[in-house]
Amino acid sequence: MCVGAAKSGTTSLFNILRQHPNIYSPSFKEPHFFDIDENYEKGLSWYESTYYKDVNQKISVDYTPSYFFCSKAPRRIFNAFGGDMKFVLILRDPIDRAYSHYLHSKRDEEEPLTFLQAIAEEDTRLYQYSINNNNISSLRHSYYNQSLYGLMMERYLEYFSLENFFIIDFEADFINNRKETIDNLILFMGLESFDFNLDHLSNPSSKSRMKFLKKVLNKKGWWNNVVKTLIPSLKYRQIIRNRIQSLNTKPFIYDELPEKIKKSMYMKYFKNDIFKFEKLVKKQFDWHQKI
Repeated sequence: MCVGAAKSGTTSLFNILRQHPNIYSPSFKEPHFFDIDENYEKGLSWYESTYYKDVNQKISVDYTPSYFFCSKAPRRIFNAFGGDMKFVLILRDPIDRAYSHYLHSKRDEEEPLTFLQAIAEEDTRLYQYSINNNNISSLRHSYYNQSLYGLMMERYLEYFSLENFFIIDFEADFINNRKETIDNLILFMGLESFDFNLDHLSNPSSKSRMKFLKKVLNKKGWWNNVVKTLIPSLKYRQIIRNRIQSLNTKPFIYDELPEKIKKSMYMKYFKNDIFKFEKLVKKQFDWHQKI
């Protein structure tokens, strides 16, 4: 399972690994089975028949990065598959990840606030979403909370050994040392080496070509029921929706966060959590801000 983190290169990793003949990757990248209650309640047999029905490869992979964030996911995965499950974590600087996540929500017409306003309101929002059992909004607006790697890793290590995890530093390993990193990942998976096309950098910064189309895709209403009738398969509805969204985006370069804001966020939200994560995984990362 590639369980995280969101906005850290999991789609690029998906497009690379799916080339291997002995790796089965579902046609829809993120099943969201272990983190969305509505899906989980359908049962493991539904999950397997919907996303892994035609598997004949040695390894199957679920690429749902929000599993790392979901507090219920580690126990659910353990109960479903036991303690031998192997995990891939691809992580980036937590502040950059949080900002990229915010820009994604902004692009999708799901975020009216500025970045600093959204961060200030985040805990209040997430509390309201938890009361209303609004999982989607919780995932959409959990910017700094999905960057608390130490907290999330601690939950997984209650059920799984550190040896079960292959951890990729997005900048140092995936951007600057991709071939060796992928080769080592394949060894971790217990597979034979493969000549991958590694030029798969997906999900660059973008914005909507047509805002009204984005709003239609996000809006709930009678037409959702019509679509469900015409296309009963959840998997194929997800694939079609993602394809339309992809065609409706165009590259766009956003302003970077000022260093002053980065340093402030580091001290307030991330300093202690980064140290916790490094201690848990016995590895240091270049994510500390020089104050």
